[in-house]
Amino acid sequence: MEFKQRKTIRQSIIAVLVLLSFANFAYAETEITVSRIDPAVGIVTLVNVLTPTQGKQAETIRLLQIAMNRTMRHQPGFISANIHRSLDSEHVVVYAQWKDQASVEAVAKLIQAGEAVDMVAVFSIAKPAYHPYAVVSVHSVSTTK
Repeated sequence: MEFKQRKTIRQSIIAVLVLLSFANFAYAETEITVSRIDPAVGIVTLVNVLTPTQGKQAETIRLLQIAMNRTMRHQPGFISANIHRSLDSEHVVVYAQWKDQASVEAVAKLIQAGEAVDMVAVFSIAKPAYHPYAVVSVHSVSTTK
């Protein structure tokens, strides 16, 4: 009985590893659709530090989430956006990735023209300070001693 259990567990582990390998291969073969911090990818990262009106951090986040779902994620060149709240309740940071600078400029024009009404609502209660960046390097925890 114990031998059969170990064999079943071993087979399950092998099956999971095979599935993960296929999933990683499939991911590598598709376009990036989630945040991926990699200098070799060559995408534009937009970091926007928003300063909400006093007491409006939660509302800023709620409006940003609506804007991302209704408008921003449907824009050409959009890859992903991550919304962060400061623990002191004074800021909200959006870490967004775009295919290229032209995509960033196009969405900036859309917002300036008032055509992205959800983002206009965000900027009515939070002052933006955004800048485009390119990833230069990534540093992870060492797995060797």
